[in-house]
Amino acid sequence: MEKWDAYDRKLNKLNFDLTRGENIPNDVFHLVSEVMVINLDGSFLAMKRDYNKASYPGFYEVSAGGSVLKDEDPTDAAERETLEETGVRITSLEKRNIYISEEYNTIFVSFIAHVDIPKDSIVLQEDETIHYKWIPNEEIYSFLTSDVCVPGRNQRAINDLFG
Repeated sequence: MEKWDAYDRKLNKLNFDLTRGENIPNDVFHLVSEVMVINLDGSFLAMKRDYNKASYPGFYEVSAGGSVLKDEDPTDAAERETLEETGVRITSLEKRNIYISEEYNTIFVSFIAHVDIPKDSIVLQEDETIHYKWIPNEEIYSFLTSDVCVPGRNQRAINDLFG
C-alpha cells in the first residue's frame, strides 16, 4: 500500500496521509516528480509506456518519474524514479517548474538531469516501459508535439524547455 503526504496548493504539507488508489479530497494534492534526461550530446531520453498501462499505453514520454512517497523529498523521488525506470543514476538535478493539476489532484515537480552515459545503457522497467530512444535536440519539439507522446506530460516538457 503506497502512502503519500497530502499537500495544499501552496505546497504546505497537511496533517494526514493519502493512499494510492483511494479518492483524494478536493483542494488536496499529492506530489509527482518528473525528470527529463538529457545526454551530453543534447539528446533527450524518450521512454515508451508498457501496453498494459491504464493510461496512454504504448505512448512515449520524454521523462521518468512518479509519485513522491510519504516523507520523501521531490528531489529524492526524482532520483529514485529515474533509476527504477531507466537504470540511470543521476547526481545533478535542475528544478524547472511546478504544475498543478486540479483534474488529478496532483502537483507535478519537474526536473532536468544532464548525464554522460552510454546510450545503450538504459534498463527498461518491467510493466512500466517497453522501449526507449534518444531524440536529438533539434527534433525534440516536433517529437513532443507528435501523436506518439503522452499529451499532458509532453506539454509540461515543452513549457520547461521553451517557456
